[in-house]
Amino acid sequence: MLQAFGWGLIAGSSYFLGGLLALRWRVGNSVLLGILTGLGAGALLSAVAYKLVAEAGRLAGGSGYVGVGLIGGAMATAWVVTGAVRGRRLSEPPVHEPKFLVIGLSVVAEAIVITGALLSGYGISAAVLAAVFLCGVPEAMADTGPLRKSGMTTRHVMSAWLAMTFLCAASVAVFTVLLRAAPPEVVAFALAFAGGGILTNVTTRMIPEGLRDAGAATGIAIAVGFGLSFALVEILGGH
Repeated sequence: MLQAFGWGLIAGSSYFLGGLLALRWRVGNSVLLGILTGLGAGALLSAVAYKLVAEAGRLAGGSGYVGVGLIGGAMATAWVVTGAVRGRRLSEPPVHEPKFLVIGLSVVAEAIVITGALLSGYGISAAVLAAVFLCGVPEAMADTGPLRKSGMTTRHVMSAWLAMTFLCAASVAVFTVLLRAAPPEVVAFALAFAGGGILTNVTTRMIPEGLRDAGAATGIAIAVGFGLSFALVEILGGH
């Protein structure tokens, strides 16, 4: 459990680092931020495809839990990021709001990615850790400015990012304990649910924000991030 907490803490520290970088350089909406967002999106897409869903499929054994989990995770995430919980329609475009409910949901989903790597029996891979890290840094950088403009002090903003760091660590530790004793089908569903949530978050929030800031260069960054994550998996023998 302590080891799982430690890995979650390392991955979650990306949010704190992103907040520090945003306050230091005041990046705002820049081409660099868009490219970083694209890199994170590509890395996460690769991690979900080659680690999370692949492991879920192995555990499910064709029982259908992967499909149900993917759809469930996607619906839950779409419900939050579009503001449907506040009465908006799912068909409406998501409005970027620096809400910690949305960010926290993303953190928990990424924690399950780390948990899945730990439960695979091979230990956490550099590809998974890099994917989560590449996502957390630009997400925190993008949201720090709006949070400051909303009236939060620098201390409050950084305290919030520190809380996201510990949320990631605690989530990895708790999910590792709970899922280690769970039947394979339950683990498969949980991994797929997280995968569906991440795919929805990437396509409805990260990619549009990257396109807004960096245009078509975001597509190149996504390909680079995807390739980098995939290469790490290949170099490490898939583990």
